[in-house]
Amino acid sequence: MRKKTTKVNERALKASYQVAELIAKTKKSHTVAETLILPACKAIVEEMLGPEAEKEIAKVPLSNNTISRRINDMSADIESVVLEKIRISEKFALQLDESTDISGYAQLLANVRFVDGDAIRENFFFCKVLPEKTTGEEIFRVTSEYLEQGGLKWENCTSVCTDGAAAMVGRTKGFVSRVKERNPDVIITHCFLHHEALVAKTLPSALVHVLDDVVRMVNIAKSRPMKSRIFAALCEEMGAKHKTLLFHTEVRWLSRGKVLVRVYELREELKVFLTNEGSDYAKQLASDEWCARLAYLADIFHHLNELNTRMQGRNENLLTSTDKINGFRPKVQLWHQHVESGNLEMFTLTMQWQGVHTAALCVR
Repeated sequence: MRKKTTKVNERALKASYQVAELIAKTKKSHTVAETLILPACKAIVEEMLGPEAEKEIAKVPLSNNTISRRINDMSADIESVVLEKIRISEKFALQLDESTDISGYAQLLANVRFVDGDAIRENFFFCKVLPEKTTGEEIFRVTSEYLEQGGLKWENCTSVCTDGAAAMVGRTKGFVSRVKERNPDVIITHCFLHHEALVAKTLPSALVHVLDDVVRMVNIAKSRPMKSRIFAALCEEMGAKHKTLLFHTEVRWLSRGKVLVRVYELREELKVFLTNEGSDYAKQLASDEWCARLAYLADIFHHLNELNTRMQGRNENLLTSTDKINGFRPKVQLWHQHVESGNLEMFTLTMQWQGVHTAALCVR
C-alpha cells in the first residue's frame, strides 16, 4: 500500500484553524475559504509584500474538506471540555426546547448550566435531530443517550426548564414525567420568557381584533410573490421608508411588536394596496379609531419586546429577570397615571398619531 502524506508548518496549520473558526462563526459555506478567502489573501499579499510572501500564503491549507475537518475538530474539543467541566462539577441543570427548522426536521436543542470554579457557566449543550416523532418519550431517549455518552447521570441533574408543550410536561408520557422517574428530586420549571409571552396574549377583545386584522392584511400582501412585488413597487413610488411587510408567527413571539410597527409605518401604502385589491380591510386603515389602537398596540408591544430581550442572555438568571419584571411593573402603573392625565410621551407612535389627527382636525 502506498500512503501519501503532506507536511504543514505550524504557522500555516494555526492559520488554517483560525480561518475555519471565522467561517464557522459567520456561518458561511466551507468552500468560501478556497474560492474567495485564499485568492483574496494571495492578491493582497502579492501586491503589498511581493511574490515571495504570496508563496507563503499559498501554503495554508484551506480546501473544503480541510475546513470541514478543522471545524469538526474544534467542535469535538469544545464538547469534551464542557463535558469534563460538568463531570467535575457533578451537578448540572438543563433547559430544553423542540422546534422544527425550515427544512421540516424536528430539532431538539439543550442548554446546560453548571458550576465552574467560582462561577456559574451556561453553555450550549447539544442539538439533535428527532428522527420520527416529537413525543416526550423520544425527547427523553435522545437526551438520555447523549448524557450516557458524555458520562453524565440523571441523578446529578438538579433542575429541568421547558416550555408548556404537552410533549414536555405531559403527566404520563411527557418528558418531565420520564425525568422524574429517574430522579424524583429534580426541580421542574416553566420557561420565564414563555410566561411573559402567554400573559401578553390576554388582550381586550377590541385590541385582539386589531391584531387579527393586521395578520390578515399582511397575509394578503405577502400571499403571492406577484403581490409582494406590486406592494414593494407601490411603497417605492410613494417614497416609503420600507418596501416589505413582516410575517407574524406565534413561535417567534417577539415578531408581534415588529409586525405592528411595520404595518403602522406603511399604513398609507397598505391602504392604497388593499383598495386596489378590493379588500374590505382598507376600511380599517381609513378608520381613525382603528389606527389609534394599532399605534397603541405597536407601542406597548415595543416596550414588552425590550423587556423580554433584556431577560435573555448567557448571564441571565431567575433573580436578575425577576428584578427586571419588578422594575417594569411600577413603570406600567406610572404610564397608566400619565395616560389618564393625557400624557402619552411614553407611547411614541400613539402620541404621533394623536398629533397628526389633531392637526388634521384643526385644518378641517
